[in-house]
Amino acid sequence: MNDQRKCERLGVSFPVECKYFPDWKYFYTVSKDLSLGGLKILTNDFLPKSNLIKLNINLIDKVVNVKAKVAWCNSERASERYTAGLEFVEINPINKKELTNFINTIHNS
Repeated sequence: MNDQRKCERLGVSFPVECKYFPDWKYFYTVSKDLSLGGLKILTNDFLPKSNLIKLNINLIDKVVNVKAKVAWCNSERASERYTAGLEFVEINPINKKELTNFINTIHNS
């Protein structure tokens, strides 16, 4: 399989608040992994590719706000849930720095 990721992903799990466009539906979930370019989440509903989601990612002592698009969504084996890969499309410089610091701390520990 050809892996097209631009950034290494770390297998970390933490709370994520999602605001799904275009209907502004909120849902709460957990991450499965994280990188500077995106994250993978669990979800109860199928998320169509390219749809936008506003995320509030809880990084223990900080909450980072980003806008992402759905890169892919697949059903979980032996489950009624889905995993979705989200690609960050909009992140302000302060949140990007917080995310970078968090990833570096986890990666170097």
